[in-house]
Amino acid sequence: MKHASDELIQYLQSEQSFLMADLYEFQLVDGTALRYSTFDADFLCDDRLYSSTGPIIRRSRTRCVIGVEVDTLNLEVVPGPNDLLLGASWLQAAGVGALDGATLALYRVFLQPDLSVVGGITLFVGQVADIQITRTMAKLTVNSAIQLLNVKLPRNVWQPGCIHTLYDADCGIERDDPAIATETTVYAGSTTTALASGLTLVEARWFEQGYVHFLSGALAGVRRTIKSCSGDGIFQLLLPLPSIPAVGDAFKAYPGCDKAQATCTNKFHNVRNFRGFPYIPVAETAI
Repeated sequence: MKHASDELIQYLQSEQSFLMADLYEFQLVDGTALRYSTFDADFLCDDRLYSSTGPIIRRSRTRCVIGVEVDTLNLEVVPGPNDLLLGASWLQAAGVGALDGATLALYRVFLQPDLSVVGGITLFVGQVADIQITRTMAKLTVNSAIQLLNVKLPRNVWQPGCIHTLYDADCGIERDDPAIATETTVYAGSTTTALASGLTLVEARWFEQGYVHFLSGALAGVRRTIKSCSGDGIFQLLLPLPSIPAVGDAFKAYPGCDKAQATCTNKFHNVRNFRGFPYIPVAETAI
């Protein structure tokens, strides 16, 4: 149900024609507010200034339904060359994530002939869910706030394996600890899927599910997941590299984690941060 003030209801009942304007208010995650109007002039509403010189905005229809249903509003935003978003061009900033997680509120206000605001109603409130950028416009998909009811609770998942991600803040393992990361170079005989290195006496399965990160050469910055590593220092990669690395290219190898309690205890000595529940009975034996 849309709420309207008594003054607005009386105005709509007494007038045969009236001026309307749609107002768009974006609230970015950093607190920045962007306010645009479809009207021909800037004006204040609730002490907030809505600009008429911003991007051209086209939208889909809004609707009212009975029951709990996630509604969607589709926007096409066509910015001009002087329209900026966080100091950058509108499309460029939107393309790199400036609108990620932003909240959109759509209002419709009714105006007197002197452009004073009689009142307004809220047509839609939601969160930006998807952004597609073309050469001239940004296509936004905004989901209503009811989508928050789809968030699964409780936050923690009760499972035998650890719920942390290796090397994140909750895990606590330092990625570049010399005892963890191992730096070496590419040896002769390497291919796009197998890396020969100078490592010897590698512990079985130590680097399994980890990754390699190239530090120099044509592949600098490239990462690949390690499928397995033999005792003579040959890394088998899960996906092929873009090209065969050159002999002498430096890379770091990072060990992986299978999220088991034994791995956390014996391999990383980090059981104090283990967040799995290994003693939960499997479904076949639970009563």
